[in-house]
Amino acid sequence: MRSEGHDVRFLIPGRELPFRMLEQLAGKFQMLRSSMAVPVSVASYGIPVELLPVPLTVSLRSIILPYITGYSETLFAMDLMNRGVGAYTRFLLDYLARHHFDVIVSDFTLTASHVAAEKTGIPCAVVFQAGLPFRGKGIPPFASGLPIGETASKEYERCVNIEKRFLSRLDRRLAPVRQQWGLPVFPEGFLRVPYSHWLNLALTSSAIEAPRSTVTDSTFFVGPCFHNRIDLDHDFPLDRLQKNKYRIYVSLGSVFNNKPEVFRAIIRALDHPEYQVIVSAVSAYQTLMNDALPDNVLLFPWVSQGSLLPEVDLVIAHGGNNTTNETLAAGKPLIVIPIGGENGDNARRVEYLGVGLRIGLSSLTTERVEKKVRRIRTDPRFAERAREIKSEVDKTDGPVVASRLIQLLARTKVPVKRSVGAPLTMTSEDFHFFLKK
Repeated sequence: MRSEGHDVRFLIPGRELPFRMLEQLAGKFQMLRSSMAVPVSVASYGIPVELLPVPLTVSLRSIILPYITGYSETLFAMDLMNRGVGAYTRFLLDYLARHHFDVIVSDFTLTASHVAAEKTGIPCAVVFQAGLPFRGKGIPPFASGLPIGETASKEYERCVNIEKRFLSRLDRRLAPVRQQWGLPVFPEGFLRVPYSHWLNLALTSSAIEAPRSTVTDSTFFVGPCFHNRIDLDHDFPLDRLQKNKYRIYVSLGSVFNNKPEVFRAIIRALDHPEYQVIVSAVSAYQTLMNDALPDNVLLFPWVSQGSLLPEVDLVIAHGGNNTTNETLAAGKPLIVIPIGGENGDNARRVEYLGVGLRIGLSSLTTERVEKKVRRIRTDPRFAERAREIKSEVDKTDGPVVASRLIQLLARTKVPVKRSVGAPLTMTSEDFHFFLKK
């Protein structure tokens, strides 16, 4: 958007702390290091960045987030993101009064942005990193990590009841804030639907999602949006890859990665001469550096995935949205070891699409990893399905389409609608076809 001459400003949730305290905390907690890197990265592009003040209790509680796993981690994270919604709304209203904006673009978890948009009349586009929160037939509770389509189990019913109670709590938290500003109550369970009546942007493609039934005519699947940060934007040393080997990339993402025991189990499983293993260890790097690693392992503190993924044969990852979508866009099969957040749902999505397999963290063993890798390597259907998905994702251009839709909303100030019967995933070529006259 900025390249097309538009002024862009960022508000990022955070908290000003004394530098020495920040330095000490960041040295201990990867979650804080990652959150501190975001405004620095955005500012490196010359884009103005301000912090949306986060309550101190929320900041302190967020430090333990990477140490919680499974469904509990997601509920904890979503609860944190929706604490202080009244304070966030007040700040945003003051911020909007100090600056002129034609449109607001907000992450779906920051509901205060939409409240402030409704109060001021400034249209708001809500962004979903994937279609995972949207309901659909056979879709289990968000982030429960249950199989898609298998709804007749005690565990499914248990998670449904947990989600109902959790969503009800969030509804009760938001309702008085909306009432304070003279706004009607939101529909129940708003976090499971694309809730902006102006515009909802899902950074995904229907080709890499299970069917979703709660998608509105103001919801557009635009395709994945990828971009490397400037401070990490360098190519992988591709000359170190061995073309005569089956190349496997291993990553646990940028937050839940301080798990050397998981890396070790994977490395032991892949200690075979026919494999070459590339490991992006991040927080576990220093620990693994002290290990006697097999000769077929290339260990890095961080890897530029954009240049590496097209050159590997298989990815073993935690199932974060970025790595999952980047791998699917590169046309590679996956083995997902979910740790927290959306990881479990993405693991089930990979299984549903027929492009990979899942290994539960609690059941992770060297033997299990070795067996899953050999199955994917010897069964050509996984690689074939990955190539089919890549051909569909190749048709999308997420950043361009999303930018054009946001600009349309800013210019018209009215909800952006898809044409009746139009495909859910929008590409640059059929932009006009998707819009109501």
